[in-house]
Amino acid sequence: MPRSLSRRRFLAASSAAVLSVPSYARAAARAEKLNIAVIGVNDRGAANLAGVSHENIVALCDVDEAWSSKAREQFPRAAFFTDYRKMLDKVAREVDAVVVSTPDHSHALAAALAMGLGKHVYCEKPLTPSVNETRVLRKLASDKKLVTQMGTQIHAGDNYRRVVEIVQAGLLGPIKRVHVWNNSKPVGGKKVEGKPSAKFDIDLWLGPRPIEFFEAVMNKSGWNFAWPHFHWRWWWEFGGGTLADLGCHYIDLPFWALGLSSPTQVSATGKKSYSGDNTVPDVMQVDYRFPATRTRPEVHLTWYHGVNGPDLEGKKTYKAFNAAVMFEGEKALLIADYNRYQLLPDEYARGFVPPPKTIPASIGHHREWCEAIKTSGTTTCNFGYAGMLTEAVLLGNVAYRCDKPLNWDATTGTTGLKEADTLLGREYRRGWELPTGG
Repeated sequence: MPRSLSRRRFLAASSAAVLSVPSYARAAARAEKLNIAVIGVNDRGAANLAGVSHENIVALCDVDEAWSSKAREQFPRAAFFTDYRKMLDKVAREVDAVVVSTPDHSHALAAALAMGLGKHVYCEKPLTPSVNETRVLRKLASDKKLVTQMGTQIHAGDNYRRVVEIVQAGLLGPIKRVHVWNNSKPVGGKKVEGKPSAKFDIDLWLGPRPIEFFEAVMNKSGWNFAWPHFHWRWWWEFGGGTLADLGCHYIDLPFWALGLSSPTQVSATGKKSYSGDNTVPDVMQVDYRFPATRTRPEVHLTWYHGVNGPDLEGKKTYKAFNAAVMFEGEKALLIADYNRYQLLPDEYARGFVPPPKTIPASIGHHREWCEAIKTSGTTTCNFGYAGMLTEAVLLGNVAYRCDKPLNWDATTGTTGLKEADTLLGREYRRGWELPTGG
């Protein structure tokens, strides 16, 4: 069982210096702006920082001080830290909410510490890297009645809203089968001997991971990030591969449209065929079974990655849809990506009349979260919803890694298989344990 992190013990071991947060924070509060701390300010973190920049940015945190120079220049009055534990201890009284944009392996701890302090949280996808951690964050958010949002920004897009309206209006007929695919593949790389090339504190970057850091050299690709930035996701030690990276974005659409929750059965297959000693598969298929409800039949959903269509052999494709969701209704098919949808067969599409627009346009994924905090409202990707989505996505990796079909008991949070249940959680380094309550 994970041990709770003692803030008192941590404070005693850390610097005794007291940070004085600028008085502009209090002035901003009078102007009805939220005081926000941002953990991780580069790459996706930079986009999330921009998304909340209309509020009052009190503190910034990133292990890479040099890479964070642009953010620090943009918000010169925000206190800067390299350790989010110290940041939360120092500015807790001044902060209303926290944005978490760290690598996946630090999501759970950063978010849990913030919520333990009663702070509203926006966290990048996947919500956590392990199934058990999603359940911890869901409970914390519920128990403390916090406003939360997972960073599946495409959920705010207009196209997803139109597809949800079509599906929920029953225009495709009953839907028992869904296919979700993405042609993205990992970047190959190899572990190498030698000192870390990173110019920042590797110990802080490792955070809760109780493993030895390794240096890696990546193959050439369009993703030109210095190790370990971005490419950490292609080793199980730090990431969950393409499924964890993109599953929450694409499986979000059928989750929303069909009102999915916990699968009862999960099985997975795949292979690693690319060059490198990475451990995640580049071609993968995951089959999920979601139980029937009063409003729909049982749903069989299949995820594929590393291929251009819903076929692990790559033979079945749909023109211009290399990453998409396909709903198979009894009356028609609907294929959708982030920005558009297509109806099949053509005869059905020619006579199609879209339903009324019942889902209003989004005010923006980040702004939705900020406004919900101010009004004591809710969000569309709160941790209750997003936690269930993330849990389902990550169960696919568990099934793949133990190479056995899973029967998932969402009530107990177990599969009944020892080797699978071991993969549902993680171990933590001393001083980086995950708090499980408030």
